[in-house]
Amino acid sequence: MYLYPVLLSMAAFVSTLSGGLFVAKYRDRLGIISAFAAGVLIAVPLFDLLPESLGLAARVRVPVQHVMYALALGFVFLYILNRYFSVHRVCEGDVCRNVRHPKAGLWGAMELSAHSFVDGFAIGVGFQVDAQVGIIVAVAVISHDFSDGINTVTVMLHANNSLKSSIGMLLVDATTPVLGAITAIFITVPEKYLAALLAFFAGSFLYLGSSDLLPEAHEKNPPLVAVVACLAGLLFIFIVTRFLNV
Repeated sequence: MYLYPVLLSMAAFVSTLSGGLFVAKYRDRLGIISAFAAGVLIAVPLFDLLPESLGLAARVRVPVQHVMYALALGFVFLYILNRYFSVHRVCEGDVCRNVRHPKAGLWGAMELSAHSFVDGFAIGVGFQVDAQVGIIVAVAVISHDFSDGINTVTVMLHANNSLKSSIGMLLVDATTPVLGAITAIFITVPEKYLAALLAFFAGSFLYLGSSDLLPEAHEKNPPLVAVVACLAGLLFIFIVTRFLNV
């Protein structure tokens, strides 16, 4: 039984890697990809992480307010990291502009990797409950990990990181589901803490999508193209989550 979650998490590894390599190959179209990734990052909290967090909270009797506090904390946490530590102001005469430090992308990619670790951990926990539950969770993870790979490389390149560094973080993101599944064999996290953790990631991803990628997507694309690509990302995650919840 322990072998199944590890094998399925390796499928998530391939899915994540494929998404990231897709972006690396078509990085000359980063504006459109950024718009799509923004839609995905906004949709994942709304259609996946937050509903799951609220469901867990109700089951273990964690107040909804605590879930929302964790959501807000995740948003503020990444906002501070990105704006205070990862952006510096450069002035040339009377003209000043904000310059994005590569660490901005690194923080975002680390958040995505941490989320991927939780995904792999969820696969392992699902198999602890029942084989059918584990398979359903694994299908959900594998389905959206392609977009996780897209998001990781997009966030890194958007912050002016090199392609080599972006691929390096992609490998980290792709590996973490496997590590999460292995960890679940030995450790069980109380559901009340998992509910808060999912909400924290939801807040972080809302920031990445709405305040980081989306403005860049609108700057580099015609309005209609940006809107359509963003809505395509939203629709993609909506369809995946609805299909998997049937």
